Amino acid sequence: MNLLNAPRPWVAHIWWIALAIGATGFAFVWLATPHTREIEAAWQLGARLLAFACLCCAVAFFPWVSPRLHWLLYVPFVFLTGYLVPRISWFYYGDGARAQGDSFYTHLYLLLYPGIVLTVAAAYRIGGGSPGRCLKILASGVLIVFSGFLDVMWQVVNPVEIPEVIDAPHINLFTGGPVSFGGAILFTLAHVPVIVGINLLPLDRWIGRWTGLGADADTTGRK
Repeated sequence: MNLLNAPRPWVAHIWWIALAIGATGFAFVWLATPHTREIEAAWQLGARLLAFACLCCAVAFFPWVSPRLHWLLYVPFVFLTGYLVPRISWFYYGDGARAQGDSFYTHLYLLLYPGIVLTVAAAYRIGGGSPGRCLKILASGVLIVFSGFLDVMWQVVNPVEIPEVIDAPHINLFTGGPVSFGGAILFTLAHVPVIVGINLLPLDRWIGRWTGLGADADTTGRK
């Protein structure tokens, strides 16, 4: 039994509806919000996360699962090598004055990293992974980058002195301003039980009940 055979006919349409909403949301974020490192308003972060969440659902509920569809994974490589990597490399080689730092940040953290997360999850799903586990991969990828782990490790792996405070926009939203380096570590560690908890959730069982396939149904899409 798979998503295409769900007794509720709307289940087979979840993926493309989520894809359409996610693509529209991405277009809005890209065209109508500033490409800056700073988060000027909480709704801007919400819009980005909502668009990404819809794209995550599109990947997780993609109904056709077959090794023959491995060619779909070539699409991200075309995007990476045809636009994203050349664009990011230009900021190093062509923007020596670092005049477009905000645009570099946007391409690196709002396009490249989410693209990697979506590609990994898509590979898992197309290879036969279940929707629930696929969503866990996606959620974990997002939480890891927003947990402050990247901000802490940037100071550790690079040849810089450990700063007294870390000014990260996604952390500032919760703390109200820059935090100490130790505070950033605690902020990161606070996300560990959240990530563990998400990965322990019986998402596939819930999805089986929600789609009408049954709690013990095979929702991978494999025949």
